[in-house]
This record gives sequence, structure tokens and C-alpha cells, in this order.
Amino acid sequence: MQTKKLTVHRPSKKLFTTDKDFGHYLAGIIDADGHFSKLGHVVIAFNLRDIRDAYTIRSLIGYGKVRPVKGKNSVNLIISNKKGASHVANLVRHKLKHPDKIEQYNLRLCELLGLSLEKTSIDTTIDWDSFWFSGFCDADGHLRIHILNRPHRKNHEVRLLCQIDQKGDVLLKQMQLRFGGYLGYRKPLDTYYYSSVSFKGIYSILQYFDKYSSQYTQAYLRYTILRKSYLIIQKKEHLTPKGLDQIVKYRLALKDMI
Repeated sequence: MQTKKLTVHRPSKKLFTTDKDFGHYLAGIIDADGHFSKLGHVVIAFNLRDIRDAYTIRSLIGYGKVRPVKGKNSVNLIISNKKGASHVANLVRHKLKHPDKIEQYNLRLCELLGLSLEKTSIDTTIDWDSFWFSGFCDADGHLRIHILNRPHRKNHEVRLLCQIDQKGDVLLKQMQLRFGGYLGYRKPLDTYYYSSVSFKGIYSILQYFDKYSSQYTQAYLRYTILRKSYLIIQKKEHLTPKGLDQIVKYRLALKDMI
């Protein structure tokens, strides 16, 4: 196996320095797990484990309330007043990439709020030189480690994965084109999923996160664990009992975060 060399020195976590950076990140979150309601409200869903991040996003926006979702292990950040919704609209304008969210923005925000908002672009092409994918993956991505025992092989097979599920495939196709990997369809659930399947792909994904950091607390921790695992594989130390044991510990740590 030929792995591309990732620098052993993990870059420090990148924080937002401009509204433009935050806007791209927020657009990614909304494209993944948010929507603009028929009332013109901005609604972003968070897993209960990410509730601290919901409050952080609320603080960065400056508007909204975090409310539990009845019967679910999740909370919603809801921005219902016109001033707050208008502020979000200005942040994410021309940065949204999901066709449904673009349509919601143009119909529900621009027409319902009555604030003469400029409509957002209908261009669904992902801007990879931005925090958009970081926000999207924080909200809807899963970084994982699989260890397979192949009886016909001398060593265990280690796989590092990034998996994302969506109702549509417009954005997932672009991720497959960018990072390689597999795009599948689950007929019983009527959902599509993207999964990286090669070390070349996960190398490119880790390189992206080196430049545009995850911001959710657990998502950033998952990235650091996957990165450490890649470095073990890069040095071929996963072929030794000590290296494999360390990756097993990392895998268990990731499972505990689910």
C-alpha cells in the first residue's frame, strides 16, 4: 500500500477571522442539517451530544434559542425573529449549495420576511477553498475506523472512513469527484451515502481539515484521532502489534463518541 505523506505536525485549529469564513461554515451546517421553515424561521438541528456547539453557533450568530426536540436525542437552534433571520441570510447568501435549501431561502426568507432580501445564487457547485465542507461534515459526517480480520492474510486490514448520508446525491457526487470513494443508495431508507474507501481519499480529506478545521468539539476530536491513525499507517506501524493495538484503542474511542 502506497500512502501519501501527511505532515506529522498537526496544524493548530483554525478559527473564523471573518464573517465570510463563518458564513461558508454556517451554510455548510444548514445544507447538511438545517432548513428555512414556512414561517421564515432558521432551524438547525444538533445531536444532543453537540449541544455545547449549538450554543456556540448561537453565540456567533447573535440570535436564536436552543430548544430540545421532544422524543428525540437532539436539540434545535431556532432563529425566529426577522432581524436574526435577516442576519443569517446575509451570512449565507451565495454560499448555500443544497438545492432544497437554496429554494427555501429564495421562497421562504426573501418572500416571507418582507425585508427586500437579495436572493441567493442557485449554483450548487461546492467551494472547496472555504469552510463549507467543514460545516457540512460537522453536522452530517462520520469519521470512523474499521479493522477487518482477513483469514487469508497475515495482517489485519485497517480502513479509515469518512461517511455522509443524504436524501439526495447532488452534493455527494461532488464529494466523490473530489476525494474518490463510493456513492451508494439504500432503497429501504430512500437515502444516498458517500464513503471514502482509500487512503488516498482519506489523505485528501485530512488535508482539507488541516486547512479548514472542524469546529464542533467532538468532530474536531474525531479528526485528530483519525489523523493520528493515518500517521501510524503512513509509517507502516499498523503492521506491528503495538501499532495495531493503538489503532484499536482509537477505534474504540471513536465508537464511544457515537
